[in-house]
Amino acid sequence: MVYELVSGRWAPKSANPMFSSDYPGLTYKCGCGEEHLLSYTKFIMVAAPVKFVFVCDNEYLTGVRVKGIFRQKSIELWTCKNELYLEVVEKVNSE
Repeated sequence: MVYELVSGRWAPKSANPMFSSDYPGLTYKCGCGEEHLLSYTKFIMVAAPVKFVFVCDNEYLTGVRVKGIFRQKSIELWTCKNELYLEVVEKVNSE
């Protein structure tokens, strides 16, 4: 997760408001044990080519890459509880 956060060139959602997670019917597997629809789950970070950090209602964050042009597939890059994510971000920012 640390490597992905550092090397992935992540930016806040507000940095690129054109990024959209509107992929009808596409789901990802969350660390909370559930599958969530991308189009209905809040995301806070974006990265190229098509990556998102989603936040579910159970306070888990999941980094997801969407792959494919005609047939999309979600690839979970990492997942963790919100507290761990905040600890990692703090550590990365202090280095």
